[in-house]
Amino acid sequence: MILDELRRHLDKKFAPWAKAQGLDTLPPYALEEPPAGIEADVACNLALLMAKPLKKSPRVLAEELKICLSGALKDIEEITIAGAGFLNFRWTLARLQEELRTILKESLLYGRVPEAAKEKILIEFVSANPTGPLHVGHGRGAALGDSLALILSHVGYQVTREYYINDAGNQVELLGASLLARALELEGEPFVMPEEGYQGDYVREMARDFIGQTQSDQRTPDKAIAFALERMRKNIEQDLSAFGVRFDSWLSEASLVRKGLVEKYIELLKKKGYVQEYDEAVWFIAPGEEEKEKDKNRVLKRKDGRWTYFATDIAYHADKFERGYDRLIDVWGADHHGYVPRVKGSMQALGYDPAKLHVILNQLVSLTRGGIPVAMSKRSGEFITLREVVGEVGKDACRFFFALRGPNSALDFDLELAKKQTADNPVYYLQYAHARICSIFRQAGQKQESFDPTPLREEQERELMKRLAMFPHVLLVCSREDSPHPLANYLLLLARQFHHFYDHHRVLGEETRLTQARLGLIDAVRQMLKLGLSLLGVSAPETM
Repeated sequence: MILDELRRHLDKKFAPWAKAQGLDTLPPYALEEPPAGIEADVACNLALLMAKPLKKSPRVLAEELKICLSGALKDIEEITIAGAGFLNFRWTLARLQEELRTILKESLLYGRVPEAAKEKILIEFVSANPTGPLHVGHGRGAALGDSLALILSHVGYQVTREYYINDAGNQVELLGASLLARALELEGEPFVMPEEGYQGDYVREMARDFIGQTQSDQRTPDKAIAFALERMRKNIEQDLSAFGVRFDSWLSEASLVRKGLVEKYIELLKKKGYVQEYDEAVWFIAPGEEEKEKDKNRVLKRKDGRWTYFATDIAYHADKFERGYDRLIDVWGADHHGYVPRVKGSMQALGYDPAKLHVILNQLVSLTRGGIPVAMSKRSGEFITLREVVGEVGKDACRFFFALRGPNSALDFDLELAKKQTADNPVYYLQYAHARICSIFRQAGQKQESFDPTPLREEQERELMKRLAMFPHVLLVCSREDSPHPLANYLLLLARQFHHFYDHHRVLGEETRLTQARLGLIDAVRQMLKLGLSLLGVSAPETM
């Protein structure tokens, strides 16, 4: 990648210089795109990072670093200093043209990192309780987890998607009892709905099928639970499939108990001194000073002898590590923020590296219609489902709108905007850019064959080539931030730059060499739009 290549050259020159200054190693400096308005392609913050240990002004250090690089970077046409001491670099036109050749050659494989294949990653997401339909909040988590998995897989990591089925505990018993109560109600029999039971119409619909498929003497609590869990899982799978989300593995919470894994890991914690029994319950005592870590202490086994969710979660995460994954990513709802240190603390107590567990907290989604809030609860026991939203605005709009913001930001989802077929709708804007390029190639009558990028010298052409060359870096930013939103915003900027270029320059009808060069340029844009959209789970239509 073009940025990696620059970093290798910088390291080669800066490392000996830093050693001569008394520093054993270079600090981990960033190479990023500078803010708008600065005429440079890449900004480096190394001088700012070394200012304190070397006791020098960042600008003075930047000047020294610039001198150190004198004549060493053949692909850089200009080095400038900006702000507090940033080193700014501008690539030569020839280097950007060379990268464009690489993009056209590698096509939809562009952005892969061979060494990434050594790392195994498990992403666990959605994992909604199988007690009701998926709602829009689950949809945001589904889009986030699936897009992140697609991006990481494209980079080259070995990625497994997993759904953790919470099919044990009180909530499942409540679902079974609610189903039995609705079955009695439908048959005109006396019934009592359990306190905190599930009230939605989906339970009544499920009860009709339960009656049709069982005899009255077969309607035991266990039968009701098994029937309800199977039905809800099937519904969840159907909704996720329609949303373009798939899983490699569905792991049952109840199976962890049956296999004895919960007992195994709690016993191991006990041997290590992290389990205590008091108040007739079994407690996890977090590593570290007990008073300071009090918020991490949690019940593992209740007074009635049943394991808590925390106990099964400990076994589940320990099992993930034991399966040989190098990085674990969990996508949870924002209301689980207090749970993170407890799970990490339990992994540390078992001897696993808690830094390898990344927990993404997914903030809330607010639905609006033309700017007016939509009530999330339509009536008692029900809410706006993912299926309803996808049915109204379509999978593509839904997936892209969810990807536009990082998981730490609350999301306002405007249903009317998502349906618009205008440039105001970001997903329509992107898909139109792709379709527009396809239309140009249809007008050309044949695909661009030979390619010589040297006629590409206009500033808008250079900006497009630079934007295309940043694609692999954007994927690495997504990987670092555990979010697809940098890619979504990159694609919007790429589309905007393409439209700007095409509004000011003809592709067809110029002299042959320039036409062929511009066809190659916009074909690279088309390929990156198609690839980027596919990594977000969004289609790239050829006509609109």
